[in-house]
Amino acid sequence: MNILYTISELDTIQEPIVYGMGTFDGLHLGHQSIIKEVCDSAKACHGVSVIVTFDAHPFTILQPRQIPPRLLQREERYDMLKAMGVDYILELPMTQELVAQSGEDFIHDLCAHRDVLKIVVGANFNFGYKGLGNSQLIRQLYPSIEVHDQELVRYDWIDAPISSTAIRSSILRGDIELANTMLGRPYRFTGTVVKGDQRGRTLGFPTLNFHFPDTMAAPADGVYVNQVYIGGKWYGAVGNMGDNPTFTNQYHRFETHLFDFSDDVYGEVATVEFLAFIRGEVKFDSLQALIDQMEDDKTFALKHLHSTIYKKF
Repeated sequence: MNILYTISELDTIQEPIVYGMGTFDGLHLGHQSIIKEVCDSAKACHGVSVIVTFDAHPFTILQPRQIPPRLLQREERYDMLKAMGVDYILELPMTQELVAQSGEDFIHDLCAHRDVLKIVVGANFNFGYKGLGNSQLIRQLYPSIEVHDQELVRYDWIDAPISSTAIRSSILRGDIELANTMLGRPYRFTGTVVKGDQRGRTLGFPTLNFHFPDTMAAPADGVYVNQVYIGGKWYGAVGNMGDNPTFTNQYHRFETHLFDFSDDVYGEVATVEFLAFIRGEVKFDSLQALIDQMEDDKTFALKHLHSTIYKKF
């Protein structure tokens, strides 16, 4: 897979092109359906798939105080698109010039003097200045190009179509299992293990501590079933997001206790997946009450890990 950062780099492509256009900020099931259509169409016409997207959300320029938190990190997005069979990513920088460009000029830049066979977009995708560009505009400008409006993905038991907004809302309120269903995978982050207060080991539950990425949607404070990838291996785990109200002088962080793991891994990189919400944070009256609850949390996590479809170890 090749990553391009300017439209002029498209000139290096000699094969027929099938574009997929979108923000793709979550690569959820709806986004995946668009990308599958792009890749399948490119293969059918012996062309190449090109995903046209952006390095940041448009609100970075338009409404910087309302930038929505990310649902995946950049390297993970690259890895997922590569695994899905994408040939090229055109990741355009989000700039004042880009948001001020008309939809007509944007499409001309992508399509003029190029062998573009098809463009796939989500049914609600808009582009260009004030979002005035849409699939109908593409059809008017380039009637010879097939334009495919991919239907929004729905579940009967979810009120609205799958969207990044709905997934963020689920994560922020702790409904991780619903978020994972819409994502089509466990919500996750990758970070560096940092040194904590080392209290967990004195309680029989040593933890890996992380500063949760401040650009990502942070799950609601509470206790979660996790699985963690570190040192080339996956482990089951139970983690806590919050500031440990049982103790004083704490700070907000994420920490997780890995089962059957005791290595010293400060400074190492790990990937943490959230599989289920167990309970909210509680201020316990005694250390023994906390330990007893942690044992119950571990039992819950082990049972969930035994049955989840996402288990990787």
